[in-house]
Amino acid sequence: MMKNLLLLIIFLTTFVVLPDSDVQAMNGWGGKTPYGDYCPMWGWYGARKAVRTAEEAKKILQEYFSQYGDVKIGNIKERKWFFKAEIKDKNNDLIDVVIVDKRTGRIRSIY
Repeated sequence: MMKNLLLLIIFLTTFVVLPDSDVQAMNGWGGKTPYGDYCPMWGWYGARKAVRTAEEAKKILQEYFSQYGDVKIGNIKERKWFFKAEIKDKNNDLIDVVIVDKRTGRIRSIY
């Protein structure tokens, strides 16, 4: 009986309490990160919209981050499968690094 109670406490601690703190840590700047989201003009998950140039990637990122106020799109680097972009605040401090998938337009934080 005591062993089962101990296992239940370990389970609850591992799968109920800890994930909440991880989620809070990931939302360091107020939950303004696009963890797998899409720009509204391109649709939701599964939409197949190719992004071919850094300019297209910048446009998608500007549209997406426009809802968060004073956010700037910094350097954008092209890679084989995605574009990597710096997201900066109004003081030019780095707040996130995201990638835009070339095949789907999906925006993901990697910072």
